[in-house]
Amino acid sequence: MPEAIEHLVYTGSSGSYSSLISLDCEIRGLVRASRMPSPYIELDYQTEPSFLQVLPVYGHHHDMILVRPPGYATLAGLGIRSLRRAWLSGKAADIGYLHHLRFLPQIRGGPYLLKGYRALRRACCQKPVPLTITSILEDNRTARDVLENKRAGGAMPSYIPVSRFLTALIPLRGPGIRWPLRYRSVAGQRETLRRLTAADLPQLIDLFADFGRCYDGAPVFTAADFSEAADGILSGLDITAMLGIFENSRLLAAIGIWNQQSYKQIVLSHLCLPLHIARCLWQAGRVFWDSCPVPAVGERVDSVLLDPWAVRPGYERRLMPTLLRAAVVEAQKSGSLFAAFGVAEKNPAVNAVNSVIFLPYWSIIYQVCWPETLLYDFTDRHLQLANLGAL
Repeated sequence: MPEAIEHLVYTGSSGSYSSLISLDCEIRGLVRASRMPSPYIELDYQTEPSFLQVLPVYGHHHDMILVRPPGYATLAGLGIRSLRRAWLSGKAADIGYLHHLRFLPQIRGGPYLLKGYRALRRACCQKPVPLTITSILEDNRTARDVLENKRAGGAMPSYIPVSRFLTALIPLRGPGIRWPLRYRSVAGQRETLRRLTAADLPQLIDLFADFGRCYDGAPVFTAADFSEAADGILSGLDITAMLGIFENSRLLAAIGIWNQQSYKQIVLSHLCLPLHIARCLWQAGRVFWDSCPVPAVGERVDSVLLDPWAVRPGYERRLMPTLLRAAVVEAQKSGSLFAAFGVAEKNPAVNAVNSVIFLPYWSIIYQVCWPETLLYDFTDRHLQLANLGAL
């Protein structure tokens, strides 16, 4: 790599920077070496066996800023802006998602953060979009302190908080036959809940479009995305992994049970002392109530995502608790330890999480912009902002 800062555009096609394949191992190593700290549970997000295999889940176009200072044999910094289709003001548009901002600890206080952002700024100006967002764990004070304060005469963009985003981690194993459901579900007499089939695809696409026209940032899906052989934005998910609620044969709500572990893994790298003690006590009595749903440090978190999901506008509070509980039951059948459900704090479906036992994991969704890039106005719109599977 001739320059300390390099901008590569990756689109997933075979002709797009074939040399980037040789960097795949370095990128994965950098991600492992730059874990995001938390005082309670620290998770190591891995992308084995290939980082490139994961990128289509984030979008169809990727501006990759690679940082390799002189004297470094491997990659020392990374930042990516991915473009994906989403709903804005009732119309489909490309939006940007800033992710995998990683720097080795030894260069975080140096000039390369600003140099990387200057390169990212140029990329955003070369291919502008009406909105760029990012997500940062609420507990990650180190990153927030750096990114929330503008520095260096505008080299850093403005990070404007838009909404908190809840990731509900739902332990699927625990005491009691009803675990982790808080109460018995009462479905309406005209409602039918079942797995979707290929025949339901037109209604499913219409449901996501109806949902997206009301919720800014909701993903745009096409019929091809739910193909069994799809390896794009819904890699590993097809329509038969979706649950739906019907009323008089009309699809009103749907949610996926999405296993991404073949290309994205979560490893538990740290437990705070109280949680460590609680796990040890649970394990001591596992003969009575099964093994603890929290894995040991160093073990993979066997999990599925309850994503993507959509509800006809106006039905969120009525149907989402039933849909979420049914998805949890289906996730238990897969043998996973955890299910994860994500929703913006201001979305009326957020109260559905109170129907299950869960651990809250809060992030902040920011709008990212420079003076010359667009600032989107969310004032009069409901917010979805992102689907968990692409965060």
